[in-house]
Amino acid sequence: MIFVSDTHLSPDAPEAQDNWAAVVRYIHAAAPDLVIHLGDLSLDGARNPADIDYARRQLDLLRVKWRAIPGNHDIGDNPYPGAPESLTITDARRQRWLDAIGPDYWSMTLDSWVLLAVNAQLAGSGLAAEGSQWLWLADRLARVRPGQRIALLTHKPVTAGDAEVAEAPLYRFWPSAASRRLAEEFEDEVADLVVSGHVHQSRSLSLDGTQHLWVPTTWAVLPDHAQAVLGAKRTGIMSVEFAKDLPVRPEFHEPAGIRQLTMTVDIPDRYHAR
Repeated sequence: MIFVSDTHLSPDAPEAQDNWAAVVRYIHAAAPDLVIHLGDLSLDGARNPADIDYARRQLDLLRVKWRAIPGNHDIGDNPYPGAPESLTITDARRQRWLDAIGPDYWSMTLDSWVLLAVNAQLAGSGLAAEGSQWLWLADRLARVRPGQRIALLTHKPVTAGDAEVAEAPLYRFWPSAASRRLAEEFEDEVADLVVSGHVHQSRSLSLDGTQHLWVPTTWAVLPDHAQAVLGAKRTGIMSVEFAKDLPVRPEFHEPAGIRQLTMTVDIPDRYHAR
């Protein structure tokens, strides 16, 4: 399986499109069973519906099965103190994703693995859909059978070390209250793996028996003065084999033709990958 994230596709971002073309060529050659996009599919779909439609056409270039979950650039960000209302998730923005891309939370079973893909942007939103997602997650966890392993898929990382979370901007991780509730939902079931994007860096860390895998951007990384180095700032994709009894060994891939880009201009408010 191949994970991609933070493609930021738009007619206004030709450099993102060029890197996506390199990713598509790699995927066609590798022929994975499935590609999962972890969000920020579009550059500014939250405010520009045309970007969502454009990004859907780029997904349709893939000749393999794909699934996706939204990011903050696609449907708006979680509410947090000081967050501009123009960048916050709304029902209308979420509905555009549902209409153009498909479900924003879903599950699938692969051999002994259960993949639970959630809409991280709903966390702390107060929207009716947030309540529905919590109910759905509780139901899915109740259905996990003995011996099955769980992978949680989310755009934003759920957490990291305590000191790192305390120093991070509010939009890097799940809202703290939602993160605590998520831990409570998993009280009886341990997630073996959490896969996320959003930070534009690749990283793997173990916390309380769970492996947290950060999938990098295919577009561009942020400069060090705007974002701390937490993992590897390289554009690329990740592959993961979900085998029954084997440990998860993610592999970073840098498709031929992909450019290693770094943002060199001031970071607009909408680029909440920091």
